[in-house]
Amino acid sequence: MGGFNLRQSFGFASARSKVGYCPQFEAIYEGLTVREHLELYATIKGVRPDYQKELVMRQIKELDLASYENVHAGTLSGGNKRKLQCAIALIGNPPIILLDEPSTGVDP
Repeated sequence: MGGFNLRQSFGFASARSKVGYCPQFEAIYEGLTVREHLELYATIKGVRPDYQKELVMRQIKELDLASYENVHAGTLSGGNKRKLQCAIALIGNPPIILLDEPSTGVDP
């Protein structure tokens, strides 16, 4: 995938930064805030620490989650949980994005 050998551990770790995934089911940590989720996944995807803050804020603004930035994900409405999952998939601008019914429950 993308020139990475997925059979080798370093290839898998490198490939992780190239894929964004938004599952159909809720795959969030209820005790983390919206911001904490995006910071966590930015780190997992290898986003440079000096760029993370700007990138996280951009995702929060683009997906209209500013009002929920410091809210625990477990208390979000279903639609806002979907938006959070989409933001997680898009963080780091991966070239491959897999979205499984991303608009289900999200207001237009």
